[in-house]
Amino acid sequence: MGPRRRRAVAAALVAAVLVTGSANAERAQHGNLIVTLDGGISPRKLPRGKPVPVAVHLSGGVQTTDESPLPRVNKLKLELAWRGILSTRGLPVCPRGRLVGRDNRQAVGACGRSLVGRGNLHAKIFLPGQAPFGVKTILNAFNGKTKVGRPAVLVHAYTPDPPVSFLIPFVIKRQPGAFRTVLVSTLKRSVGTWPHVANFRVSVSRSFELDGVRRSYLKASCPVPKNFTAGFLSFARATYTFANGDELPIESVRSCRAR
Repeated sequence: MGPRRRRAVAAALVAAVLVTGSANAERAQHGNLIVTLDGGISPRKLPRGKPVPVAVHLSGGVQTTDESPLPRVNKLKLELAWRGILSTRGLPVCPRGRLVGRDNRQAVGACGRSLVGRGNLHAKIFLPGQAPFGVKTILNAFNGKTKVGRPAVLVHAYTPDPPVSFLIPFVIKRQPGAFRTVLVSTLKRSVGTWPHVANFRVSVSRSFELDGVRRSYLKASCPVPKNFTAGFLSFARATYTFANGDELPIESVRSCRAR
């Protein structure tokens, strides 16, 4: 595989993680752009006030109604509700250098103790003067830090055919209000071809032991009113920021049952 094709696939991996869609997701449209968000938490039966271990499933992205090239996404912000708590205390940190240039098995072998999520990605890449080709990638998410030492989720994407890997850090932030846990990824300006069609799914969960106590990477509760046993609540919110400065938000509402 030539350098041009390899660079195009690498750029597409970054783009596809940030601009992917799901057929069953909530959708919001502006012009020919559609932003989507889908996912949920398991189990759905949770205590009202005390957060317990959960797994979070997410997918979402951007697509065009007329199959025109996807716009460049500068930033993706994911906000989790349901009083979600993301705790990295006691969980091993994977250094970024162990993941760069690694295939899927090498990445997991180097940082398996920091693994917090798995997923997959399918993209179709278009290059000028060439027939389009498909890319199937494996996604692994690791507990890590940014270059300046902030807590982060390091998403490692790898495709065996052609063999290309890429790393995207999602910075972990906290904020008051309904959406307490925030993940933010900024895509630097890069040269490359965007995927024409893509879909992405990832599930995040991890239990581990600290000082003899079992802990969980993610926890949540079902904060419905006391006179209700179940309800529909905001689950997550995504905000896509494009190169021209436009921002398109989308919110996902899911049901939970209190116990």
